[in-house]
Amino acid sequence: MMPLTKHLLADKRLLFIAIIYSCLITVLFFIPSQDLPKTQLLEADKIVHILVYFILVNLWMLYLYVSNDYHFEKKWIPILLLSILLYGIIIEIFQGLFTVSRSADILDVVSNLLGSLLGIFFFKIVKQKLKA
Repeated sequence: MMPLTKHLLADKRLLFIAIIYSCLITVLFFIPSQDLPKTQLLEADKIVHILVYFILVNLWMLYLYVSNDYHFEKKWIPILLLSILLYGIIIEIFQGLFTVSRSADILDVVSNLLGSLLGIFFFKIVKQKLKA
C-alpha cells in the first residue's frame, strides 16, 4: 500500500474511533442511574468522569496529531478543551432536563475538566518522550 493511502486510512480509523467513543459516552451518560452498578463511594462517579474525559481528549488529540503529519499545533489545545468542556456542560444540562433519574451536577463538569486537562498533559508528555 502506498504511504499516502496508508496515512489517509490511519486518519480515518482514528477519526472513526474518536467519533464512536464520543457517541458511546453520550449514550452512557443518559442511561438511567438505577441501571448503573452501585458503589458506596460518591467519588467513584467523579473518577469515572475523569477517566472518560481523559480518554476522550487523548483520542481527539491523537487524531489531530496523526492527521496533520505528526504535528500538533498549540492553538488546537484551547479549541479542543473548550469544545470538550462545552460538550460536557451540554450533557449535564440535558441530563437535568430530559432524564428522571439523573441530574445536572457541577462537580461532574469539574471532573470532566480535570480529566481533559490531565489528558492534555499526558498527551504532551508522551509526545515529548517519543520524540526524544
